[in-house]
Amino acid sequence: MSLTAEATTSVKATAQAVLEFVLDLERYRTVDRKISKVSSVVPADAEGNGSVKIWGRLGWLPPAPDRQDFHLDRWTKLTFVGAPRQPARLVFDFVGTFDCTQKSDGSTDVRHAYNFTFKGPFRIMERFLRSWLQREIDSEVQAMAKVVESSALAESGP
Repeated sequence: MSLTAEATTSVKATAQAVLEFVLDLERYRTVDRKISKVSSVVPADAEGNGSVKIWGRLGWLPPAPDRQDFHLDRWTKLTFVGAPRQPARLVFDFVGTFDCTQKSDGSTDVRHAYNFTFKGPFRIMERFLRSWLQREIDSEVQAMAKVVESSALAESGP
């Protein structure tokens, strides 16, 4: 059993602009309330692989450190996976994705999803976090679209 939430939106910007915003995790945390602090980022290498150390929170739980590895398929998909040998892996496994489809009018359809697989007795958390996580991801994609669109508009000028 796992806890999954997803949301979609259309953004009036390129897929590259969307994914570059997400990868700027200090900026992205302004729209993702689950990220309390970004400790460090290893940027994507030539193959699109990198990692991030964050302090994140789920629901009412206090923020906790975690490392996530990511893979960027330029400029269509970004996948975050909970890194192995982290204390958080004792509680849950994690995958987060951003799938982008560039449209002919220059806008981008974005599908954002989370999947948490809680382990052992921690599985009980799924029922308490399900509706909270869905509300969070809905809010997150709408806020992301607004920020990316306003940045794209500012860059294009009057």
